[in-house]
Amino acid sequence: MTTSINKVVFILGIGRSGSTMLDLMLGSHSQGFSLGEISKLPEIYQREPTPAAFCPSSSFWPEHISAEDAHRLAVGLSGHRLTPYIPLKVETWIREKLGRDAILNPYTLLHQRIQKSLLVDSSKYPDWVARRLNAREFRAGKLEAYVIHAVRDGRAVLNSYLRAYPNLTASQVSQRWLNNLNDCDRVYASVRDDRKMRVRYEALATNPVETMQEVCAFLEIPFEPEMIEYWKHDHHYIAGSRSARALIARYRAQPIAANVQEVHGDYYQKMDLAIKLDQRWRQEVTPETLETFYSIVGDRNAPFEWETTEDTAAH
Repeated sequence: MTTSINKVVFILGIGRSGSTMLDLMLGSHSQGFSLGEISKLPEIYQREPTPAAFCPSSSFWPEHISAEDAHRLAVGLSGHRLTPYIPLKVETWIREKLGRDAILNPYTLLHQRIQKSLLVDSSKYPDWVARRLNAREFRAGKLEAYVIHAVRDGRAVLNSYLRAYPNLTASQVSQRWLNNLNDCDRVYASVRDDRKMRVRYEALATNPVETMQEVCAFLEIPFEPEMIEYWKHDHHYIAGSRSARALIARYRAQPIAANVQEVHGDYYQKMDLAIKLDQRWRQEVTPETLETFYSIVGDRNAPFEWETTEDTAAH
């Protein structure tokens, strides 16, 4: 059964778990729009208070939202006090009673300006998702919220973080992974069953068509085969994975960003225009690092372990 109510998909999880790829596939749907990690919008706006700064490579934002809209979004998404000396919870309650809480319901404004029925927020942070779900625009049924928990083998997440952030230790990343999983589990448990699902990065990378068919059925939208090759579509997302950006750059014959090459070398330069399972952790993670990981996470990674040893390209 489909519904005419506008929807927002919140992708929950830890970084390096395929959330941007999932976001961009959904954003490639005729009904969809990828917001990216919109939680970073207030920080971007503080540095440069103009909608043009939201996605510098695109003219979409200044063409669709005004300077006043940009300010409203930055304030409404910030989670900070609107009025000095008045706690946000108190002011939220007062504004709701007076019917003057539009600024605290930013996704309604985004739907009005973007004119797409499915917005995708891949900010991922558990506290962010929990706070957004508590906004009146969702509690009152004005918008429908869906939560997708993007998960990946923790060993691959560990390796990806250590490659991207060499200043971090295996212990730090392992603890971060475990803490995030615990926090995500709490948020996930609070969502009703028909509004939540888990998506494995490995399943998405090796069988994107079947996986996205399941995601579309969950969201009650028709599956569109064209959404799989997200790099062929225009996107205007706020922030997101450098790796996903690299594949888009390849398709458009643009240079791969220097910061991506510093972390990944020529991995994405040599990569076919296809979705490929990244299993580099098998060659790059040492036994000592794995021992550290398991000493911290115990058996919590067991449900996410992916034992296929071959990298598989999915077209």
